Amino acid sequence: MDKAKLGITRFFTGYFKNIHRLLLLNILFAVPLLFFGTVFYFISKFTGLNTAFITLAPIIFVYPFFAGITLCTRDIVKEKEEVPVVRLFFKGFKENFLKFIVHGILLYLAVFFCYSSVSLYYRMALTNGIFYIALGVAVLISVLVLFIFYNVPVMTVTFDLSLKDIYKNCGLISFGEVKNNFFATLGLFILFLFGATIFLVAPDGLSRLITIIAVSVLIFPSTASYIINFYVYKDMEIVISKGEVKSEEIKRKISEKENENKMDEEAEPDFSALDLDERKDGEEYLYFNGKMIKRKVLIEMKKESEKNEQK
Repeated sequence: MDKAKLGITRFFTGYFKNIHRLLLLNILFAVPLLFFGTVFYFISKFTGLNTAFITLAPIIFVYPFFAGITLCTRDIVKEKEEVPVVRLFFKGFKENFLKFIVHGILLYLAVFFCYSSVSLYYRMALTNGIFYIALGVAVLISVLVLFIFYNVPVMTVTFDLSLKDIYKNCGLISFGEVKNNFFATLGLFILFLFGATIFLVAPDGLSRLITIIAVSVLIFPSTASYIINFYVYKDMEIVISKGEVKSEEIKRKISEKENENKMDEEAEPDFSALDLDERKDGEEYLYFNGKMIKRKVLIEMKKESEKNEQK
């Protein structure tokens, strides 16, 4: 069995083996998702600001709960036999709350500006072809943001890194692991097609609305997280772990070098190889212990060393 088929088999085996856990995760996540979604829906209705700026705002408040989903799907991807969903969900939320609030704010701003930029340049490009260049740049930036945020959640719940290091590493991985990011995007696209198909075949009216909400709430969040982590987590763990090992090796070598220098400084100087004839020019410089020192100074140093040895 080739590697691609083995990967697909492992993907679906892991997914359907843990379908009950993924469903429970979505139910746990549905509470804050529906609550904040409803709050901002009424805010948009009462204020008349039915814009992306209001519609996307729930991202900030539900993203800390997504930490719980990420922690659980990461363990599922790692093929752990025991994945206590409820405990891990709330553990992920509690331990990563502040970082995921920041992630949520940044994701919200990124999605808002990427959406606004792509929409704006697309409309402008319809009237002036030169704006297709700007549209292309906006799309590339949007893809880069997408790839970065594939990695941000799982890196945050897995490694104890500062926000600066998280985004630096995720930025590098978004370029270095393009293949994994591409497969994650393909998986999400297929998931989107699945949802769109259900939407199209559902009867019109209230039943269609209920179908959309059910699919969005009970399938999408944990399935999307599972798809992303299945493709990005393994190689990320290798990259970050190797980086940590390399960092420790560098620190160890620096420490060894500092200890060697300290020992050299503390060791008694060896004057035997020097020409310290006191009758010669005392102002002449001689090379000693990596430095150029006057002969008369070295003579004094030698005498002081001999006195210390006698003591």
